[in-house]
Order: sequence, then C-alpha cells, then structure tokens
Amino acid sequence: MATTTLTPTSATPKLIKKAGSNEAETPTSPMQTSFGCHHIQPLMKAARQQAIDFYTKIIEGIRKDGNVGGKTYKSSHSADTTSQSTYICLQCSNVSSNRERHRKDHPFSVESNLGFVYCHDCRDFVYDPTFEEIRTGHETKKRKHLDLSSDDRRLMSSHAVSTPCAATGLRGIYNMGQTCFMSVILQSLIHNPLIRSFYLSEGHKSSDCDRDACTSCALDDIFTKFFEEEKHEGYGAVPMLQGCWKGGGGLAGYSQQDAHEYLGFILNSLHTAIADEDDEEGVMKKDGKDCECVIHQTFGGLYKSTVTCSSCKNFNSTLDPFMDLSLDIRVSPIGKKKKLPMTNSVQTVKEIPPMDLTECLDRFTSTETLGSDSEYKCRKCDSTEGAKKKLSLCRLPPVISIHLKRFSHSRTLKESTKIDTRVRFPFVLDLKPYLSSPPRKAAGNDMKTADDESKEAESPANYSLSKPVYDLSSVVVHKGKIDNGHYISYSKQGSEWFRFDDSMVVQVDEKEVLRAEAYMLFYVAQEFNVPA
Repeated sequence: MATTTLTPTSATPKLIKKAGSNEAETPTSPMQTSFGCHHIQPLMKAARQQAIDFYTKIIEGIRKDGNVGGKTYKSSHSADTTSQSTYICLQCSNVSSNRERHRKDHPFSVESNLGFVYCHDCRDFVYDPTFEEIRTGHETKKRKHLDLSSDDRRLMSSHAVSTPCAATGLRGIYNMGQTCFMSVILQSLIHNPLIRSFYLSEGHKSSDCDRDACTSCALDDIFTKFFEEEKHEGYGAVPMLQGCWKGGGGLAGYSQQDAHEYLGFILNSLHTAIADEDDEEGVMKKDGKDCECVIHQTFGGLYKSTVTCSSCKNFNSTLDPFMDLSLDIRVSPIGKKKKLPMTNSVQTVKEIPPMDLTECLDRFTSTETLGSDSEYKCRKCDSTEGAKKKLSLCRLPPVISIHLKRFSHSRTLKESTKIDTRVRFPFVLDLKPYLSSPPRKAAGNDMKTADDESKEAESPANYSLSKPVYDLSSVVVHKGKIDNGHYISYSKQGSEWFRFDDSMVVQVDEKEVLRAEAYMLFYVAQEFNVPA
C-alpha cells in the first residue's frame, strides 16, 4: 500500500511510495515493512498490538454518535469542551486542544475529526498503512465510495515526488567566493511563509519559463532541493549566482557585496520574472502600489509623508510605496566616567550606549523641521518660512523588512565607516504607534481629498492584517569591518532558532539571537487575512 504524507507547506498532498512496500500485504500482519515515518517503526516493533488496540479504540470513539470525549480537553482550570479539532495521545488518555506534545516520550497524537495520526517529531501528519486500514475500515459506506480507484492512485504516484520527514528546509548554502551576502537573504526567503507557500505550490513553474538565467527558476530549484530531498550537506546556489551576475550589474564578480542591496535586487528580479511582461496592466504596476505579484503582496507597504506649512498650517500628504524600512542608528557618543583599576583615578570615556528598535522607529516617524533653506514653498500662501514634515506607516505588509543603517558614507572625507551601536530588538513587534491617523479633509483644490487618500491606501492588497503585531522571523548579521566582514543569519523554524553560517546550520537558543548585532530584521504578521 502506498504511503501518503501531507506536508503543511505544500498546497496538495504528496504521495510517497516506500521501497519494499507490498500492495497485497495485510497491514495488521507482523511482516509490515512500510511505515508512515521512521518514528512510528520503533513503536510498531516494541508495542505493535497495544498501539493497534488503542488506535482502534480511539477511532471507534470519535466515530460514535454523540461522543464528546475526543472534544473534551484539560485546561489550566478545568475540563473544557471545544468544537475544534483536538489531539488524543496514542499512548495515553490525554486530550490536548493543540499540537503541542504533552510528554517527551509520547510522540504521537490522533486528530479527533478524521482520526489522522500526527507525529510530533516530524511535526506533520503521517499516513501509516496499519493505522490507515483501521481508520478507513471504520468509515461509513458512503465515505468508502470516495476512495481513489487503483487507476487514480497510479496517476497520483506517477506525478508525485517523495517528501521525507527530514526534508524540512534546514540546509546551509555553500560560500562560492564571498557570496555570504546572497546566502543570508536566500535563507530569509526560504523561511518566509508566504514565499515558501508560493513556490511549494508551484507558483512558478520552471518547465514553463523560457527566461535565461531566471532568478525565480533558481529560487524554485532551491525550494525543491530543500523540501524534497533528505540531505543535510550544503547547497551550491550556482543558478542563483548566475542570475545575479547577469542581471545584477555591480553584483557580478567575487567581491563582497551589501546584503541590503542584494535584497533590493532579488525582490525586483523575482517581481520581473513572476509578473507577466506581456500584460500592459502589469507594466503599469511596476511602482509597487497596486502590483498583485507575490513579492509586492508579501513585502510591499505604503507610508504617508505629510508636510505642514509653518505659516498657514496648510498640509499636503503623499503616499509612497516601500519594500523595507531603512532606519538610522544613533552615532553620538555619551561621556561615561570609569574608574581605572591600577591608579584608582576616574577617567571620562566616550561610549555609544545601546538603543532599542522602537527608538529607531520613533526617530523615523518623528517630526522634521524644514527650514527656509530647504527650498520649500507653500502652494497656498507662497510662504518660504519653512514647514514640518512627518512620516507614518499607512499600509503594512504581511512581512516587513527592517534595515538598520550600519554603514555610513562621508562625502567630505570620502570614506565609509561601520556603526557598531548595539540595537536591541524584540521577538514581538507592535507597529500600532507608528500607523497613520485617519486622513483629514484636505484644504485647497491642489491636493487629494481624504476619500481619495483612503482609497489609494486600501487598493488592492491581497493580504489584510488583523492587527499590526509581528513575530521575528529572521535576523541578518554583519560581522567584522566594512571592507573585510562576513554575513551570518538566524531564522526561526517552528519554535526553534537556527544559525546559518554559509553551509553550517546550528540550533541556538533565544539569548544568542537577542545578542546578535542585527543589520536586517524580518518580521511576519501574527494574523493576516487571505482572500478567498
């Protein structure tokens, strides 16, 4: 019997046919050679009959009319009943309202609606022949008629690929000559839920693309290799590098590049590859305000710039698209007294204290004064005395990229320096304080009305946020000096954090992530609505 694994990151179930499986084999026989995953095999060998008996009892219970046992779970206060799916432990009587493992040595749960087996180690539903035979054997005759025919199963098998339990996307990328700037951005895209969903659901088909050195085809190949092959060694991103050399201009060659500049290049390159260039409407949407491609729908937002005249208080508001937020970092040192250990004397030392990410956002959205030398002239009163300018976030994307300006370039000294100020960043970021207030009625005929501004801000994002609260997804770190440095990154998978240093992948704790000298931060919205 073929074994099927349903992967949450894929749009459709993928059929896996294990080597050595026998279609005519009796699932409950001791000669079983095919298992739903390699974690089930030890259980079936050590306590096969007990597992079968307990699973049978669970299936009979959830199929029984009026039974609420599988819907009753223990909360912190008492036993509660829910209409949602619960998870019944396969090795004891525990019922949980979520997929969290209640005991380390109990790795399997049974979903209470359809009886599917969930493996906590694989973090996925697994389809074991023994349990599947029991589950389908207890279904009604009407449901049995919905089972696939042998011809349909052969068709699925011939058009499916295997998805091993270990193919979870945790894989490093080889450094092919100072290409760490590319690797860290690619890792952030791999762990971006919307980009991952797009490519794993065949949003871009390489077989249908005739573009030369296409970066979208290269990224599609990366997702295929990372999520369909059970390999742990590094991956050589040669097709992606070739695409960068051909279309990236200054990115060609083996010199060190800036990760933030590469992010801008790869997002624009992916947008160009995904969007239909033959569509005239698509060409008109290149500014990103109304583009419906997955790149702009994932990263594209709008911020509002409001300029208020100091004389007549007339204001003018404009909306501009952004793909990331570039924030300034404090560079002014503060004098701090320190006691010298040898002489017991006190010396004043200038240090740059750490700052919070919210302080950077406060500076970004603070009011800026435009003086008389700013060439500002009010459209209403023709005053040149100055104005006040303020930025605010108007439309937030599902994934927001934050760039911290660590590299300072001086035109007078003609040199570049790196700013080492430590920026403390949170795991959960609330952007509500930085959102625009409801638009006011514009004064004068030379500006947009409040209704026009609202329509422009609301047009047409496929994803709408339920609340402006984000979870940290990835962190890009630049180590070393500006002319001789190295990029590494951290990304979260499930509830665990991993450090990606070229081809090396290491699990780390949250403290190491928070201590990182962040250069770029990627936050994913906790809740957003996907259109039907």
